[in-house]
Amino acid sequence: MKPTLIARALAVAATCFGVALVSGPTASAEVVDLDILPGLSFGPTTPYGVGCTYIAVARTERMNEPRTDIGALDRNSIMPIEEFVWQFDPYFSVPAILGHKVTLWTPLTAGEHSLMAYQTSAGGPVATVTVNPATSLGPICLVAP
Repeated sequence: MKPTLIARALAVAATCFGVALVSGPTASAEVVDLDILPGLSFGPTTPYGVGCTYIAVARTERMNEPRTDIGALDRNSIMPIEEFVWQFDPYFSVPAILGHKVTLWTPLTAGEHSLMAYQTSAGGPVATVTVNPATSLGPICLVAP
């Protein structure tokens, strides 16, 4: 009777191993879209203003992406959440939730600014906006022409 018990245990172990291989993580999917939401910014030509904070949203192919990042392509802006946490953990990344990575972005100078969403060094979609001088009134931003 012992050989049957051992055979069953091996069969169960082989089945569990096979299921783990099939249901294991697959290769990382791509970031398919990046938007910079203007929020409560108002201006005659562009809704983006210097010193005002905006929400950047990257959308991924899958709902549960472990590592999706959004980064500024110039040094004339800050990402307050990441920059605060990076003081304590330089590898921190806000997780993607339900296929969306969300972060805050604040441009510091007027002109064109670009953000990129990526999962690998190959890069991903880029969003470019024009930023004008502005007056920040808390959550409201009045953008000059």
